[in-house]
Amino acid sequence: MTTREIDGIRLEKVREHVWEIPREGDMNVPARVLASEALLDEIGEDDTLRQLRNATHLPGIVEPALCMPDGHQGYGFPVGGVGAIDARTGCISPGAIGYDINCLSGDSEVLLSHGRYRRIENLSERFEDKQARVADKDEMVDADIRLFTESKERRVHEVTTAAGDTITATRDHPFDTVEGMVDLGNLNVGDEVFLHPFDGLADDTPPEFVVLDEDDFADEDPQLVRFLKDCDLLPLYSTDDAFHRLLKLVGFHTGDGSFGQSLTWFYGEPDDLEAIRRDIEAIGLTPSRIYERERHHEINGKEFTRTEYSVKSGSNAFKQLLIRLGAPDGRKVESDFTVPEYLDRLADWQQALYLSTFFGAEMSAPDTVAPKNFYAPSVSHNRIAELSGAGEAFMTDLMDLLNGIGVRTNALEEVERTETTAGETVRFRFGVATDPDNLIRFFTRIGYRYAHEKQKKGLLAAQYLKRKERVIEERARLAEKARALADGGIKTREIKDRLGGVNERFIERSIYGGRDGRPRPPVDFPDFEEFCDQTTVREDLTIGTKISSISERGTTQVYDIGVTHDAHTFVANGFVVSNCGVRMVNTNLAYDDVRGRESELVDALFEAIPSGLGGGGVIDGSADAIEGALERGVEWAVDEGYGIESDLARCEDEGRRPDARPEYVSQKAKDRGRNQLGSLGSGNHFLEVQRVTDVFRDDVADAYGLEEDGIVVLIHCGSRGLGHQTCNDYLRRIEKEHGDLLAELPDKELAAAPAGSKLADEYYGAMGACINFAWVNRQLVTHQAREVFADVFDADPIDDLEMELLYDVAHNIGKKETHE
Repeated sequence: MTTREIDGIRLEKVREHVWEIPREGDMNVPARVLASEALLDEIGEDDTLRQLRNATHLPGIVEPALCMPDGHQGYGFPVGGVGAIDARTGCISPGAIGYDINCLSGDSEVLLSHGRYRRIENLSERFEDKQARVADKDEMVDADIRLFTESKERRVHEVTTAAGDTITATRDHPFDTVEGMVDLGNLNVGDEVFLHPFDGLADDTPPEFVVLDEDDFADEDPQLVRFLKDCDLLPLYSTDDAFHRLLKLVGFHTGDGSFGQSLTWFYGEPDDLEAIRRDIEAIGLTPSRIYERERHHEINGKEFTRTEYSVKSGSNAFKQLLIRLGAPDGRKVESDFTVPEYLDRLADWQQALYLSTFFGAEMSAPDTVAPKNFYAPSVSHNRIAELSGAGEAFMTDLMDLLNGIGVRTNALEEVERTETTAGETVRFRFGVATDPDNLIRFFTRIGYRYAHEKQKKGLLAAQYLKRKERVIEERARLAEKARALADGGIKTREIKDRLGGVNERFIERSIYGGRDGRPRPPVDFPDFEEFCDQTTVREDLTIGTKISSISERGTTQVYDIGVTHDAHTFVANGFVVSNCGVRMVNTNLAYDDVRGRESELVDALFEAIPSGLGGGGVIDGSADAIEGALERGVEWAVDEGYGIESDLARCEDEGRRPDARPEYVSQKAKDRGRNQLGSLGSGNHFLEVQRVTDVFRDDVADAYGLEEDGIVVLIHCGSRGLGHQTCNDYLRRIEKEHGDLLAELPDKELAAAPAGSKLADEYYGAMGACINFAWVNRQLVTHQAREVFADVFDADPIDDLEMELLYDVAHNIGKKETHE
């Protein structure tokens, strides 16, 4: 008998493509895997086999637990697994029915809105209140987190880039690459992945206090106060989202803004002003369009013209709000303003909002003093001599804030005193200390907000410096090793041969001295300008970086999140990463009918059928619609005009679970599904227009009405957030109410309720309702697809195109069956 052993699990070949894990210990039945040897090797790469074996411990399981050829690790039970459990003496396990996961290690730092990060394992509490940063290729945006998953230990791998960035993830976790999202298991050393190198600062909870209230506006028109209250800007708390946006606006305005009567002006580049406009709109006000005008200047006798761009707010309430938050009123050089006092009471990430926008307006962009070394990014500030003390205090406060965040500065300088129309003016200047680690901290923790080009240059500089430091550290290690070999009597040439990749001169200087400090980068290490030319940078400030190593890191508990954005990506440790059932619809179209119109068809389908995590369905999810879908399934959809009678006949169970109990689905789950009916979702869910390329059995093809070069539509999606929430709800209840049964199982993720228990009956009814919801969801997607085909081919989808449902089969399902 042929046997295999994979990670300590023995499998015996029963017959062609059937492998059995023999019953042993507390296993109630054996387990079987249906796979070729090649597929078995793939299945054995994660914890699928262990999960399959563990599932045989479930009470009441009566036949071998099965893993189908597409099986992969799930939550407790493999996705693609099948188990038969006695409905009278067994149990029901939500985890065994309902999850498909790909995950990151718990220490992965997720980048959140306002430049914060939090370890993914710490997002479980009130994750719905957080927003993650999403890279959508055009820009970085914020998106609500609407999904958090936590799994038991899974096998993980560590990815390291040429710049030393690392992340630990499961093999099936997708990473953003030049080829799109690619699972880690399909990545290789030398492949390029995209990173957003801005790390941000820890998401520490700031102290809550009132920053401004009505008393601060006692001398203003009551109508102005009423307006601010109506906009929820009074009282203004230190924890308000509006306050965080105002911190940025005050910081930038202090650097490059002005007031005039009731007007508030900001000056900058068009893209940066658009970001300012969005923040003004987010706090409930209406900014102007972006203005453009030519400005003529003369400096030291030289005349020149440049284009000035600006945006304004005509709200006096906004002006008064900024002034009371610390924006200087009047000519700044003649003002006695300093850093707002309340900044000292804020969390580091809040202080960085003010600092980064002021630096976006006023600090010099990253630049090199030599091809591989950088100037200190510096900021200058002018005050009239009589107010130089306030100017010095302002600059000193900025330096203190930077140092408090971990970014060192050099000493404050009084650069010059000049005579101007305002009188004698004093100019102060300080810079960021230029040692590489300090510059990296500045560029990746604070940087330049409302200054896209400066920020891009800063993030490129950070990646360059990280890569350069990594190369220098490796050369220092080689130098140390060379000295050790020389001390052991090894000759210089042999040392060179042993170390490889370094020249004889490097070996000699390492052994005999002649080098002050650390080694330099090798001659062929690129200059910063060359690095920028060679590096892919997208408009969302993600940077292409090559993988230097992928190594297995054992097993660990893993986590994942999902966001409400069509890109359904998020940023973890800088890396851009991603976070049912299936039906086929036949057509009478041939490939020649579609050839040349593929783009038109796909674009129309994309427009008509929502995708991505979060909201967006094709109907308004009223309470009646949700209840109808949960209770009656596809029958409800057909009655509402979203299908035809034959759809019922070709759907598993005719598209309705009669034992569905919508009342056992929580209101939270219903709310999550309310706006998702008729949408694909994210992850591995899809709609594909497919071409039949091969027919292996003519009789089967004839029975299904398929022929070579025929066109079909395949739809893979499920019950969306409603089903996921329902599974979560019952898993938590089962863990609390049936801990005795859980203690007997080898895996917490198999948490189960005993057959006949109240909780088992409630979950079974809720699951049936979720199955109905999933069928309706696929039915509405089918309806939209039929409408699109009708428009594109100017034909009736049923009478002319014969878009009949071929089959609909659920594959995350549990149901009662009677077998002889």
